[in-house]
Amino acid sequence: MKFYIQNIILGLPIGVIWALLATSVVMIYRASRVLNLAVGGISMISAYMLFQMANSERWGWPLPVAVVVAILFAAAIGYVIERLLLRPLRDRPTLVSVIMTIGVLALTTEIASQVWSVDRQPAPNLLPTGAIRFWGIALGIDQILTFFITLAIVGVVIYLFRATTLGVAMRAVSDDRRAAALMGVPVDRVSSMTWIIGSVLGAVSGILVAPQIGLTPLGMVFQSIPALAAALFGGLVSIELAFIGAMVLGVMWSVLPGVELGAWRLHDHVIGVQQIAIFALVVLFLVLRWQTLFGSAAKEEEI
Repeated sequence: MKFYIQNIILGLPIGVIWALLATSVVMIYRASRVLNLAVGGISMISAYMLFQMANSERWGWPLPVAVVVAILFAAAIGYVIERLLLRPLRDRPTLVSVIMTIGVLALTTEIASQVWSVDRQPAPNLLPTGAIRFWGIALGIDQILTFFITLAIVGVVIYLFRATTLGVAMRAVSDDRRAAALMGVPVDRVSSMTWIIGSVLGAVSGILVAPQIGLTPLGMVFQSIPALAAALFGGLVSIELAFIGAMVLGVMWSVLPGVELGAWRLHDHVIGVQQIAIFALVVLFLVLRWQTLFGSAAKEEEI
């Protein structure tokens, strides 16, 4: 029992990072009906930009300045993606826009690989290091702070959706883009703002997780896979359910390697059991949500 309690606690800081990315995916889908598969690339390239600016052997900028510029860089990427790449595709089938986000993901991954290499790089840490030990568990102070920072950010996003003018406009665009436009909602501006905010969330996620896992293109991009599963768990409309799904996945990621079935230890017999489980859940949720993702859009296009 102690093993499971310990690993549940250790899984929470993992899940909270995925929750932040899942929140970005849900936000963008609700406002633009585009499944943003580029969120991992935006998160990754933002973390690399922070590394480039803050590393003393590179540009050597002050860390606070580098963080602000990296977040603004992510916001600019989000705006460019929406304004130049996706807005012209608005009247095309939904799948075309999804493929475009895959292209952005591939492009950002290749840029990072070519500019910074695929080798692990030491990411600058914004938060205090060190560890707090209790009940045989060593939790990093940065992990604890990341957990509470992310909780606060997700709370702000939920408030944004429910209690602000922008949130009302986002919900109106999500429910019926044409009706919202007829009611005077600035649909294009709302869509751009959503992509900007979603990209900033991705950047913050990347900046927080990079010091914990190290900077590698594929390692950073992988973080978007469980986030996608969590977003799909929430039906791509519920930030709260996506958050819960991400936390469950984080706990699962921590617990699975040590699961024992009698004398049979799962991790010893199934290589990459965590990755297999995550990808299986993504496939399952995609199958369950396929009609939500593409069926309703296809019906609208027929009309």
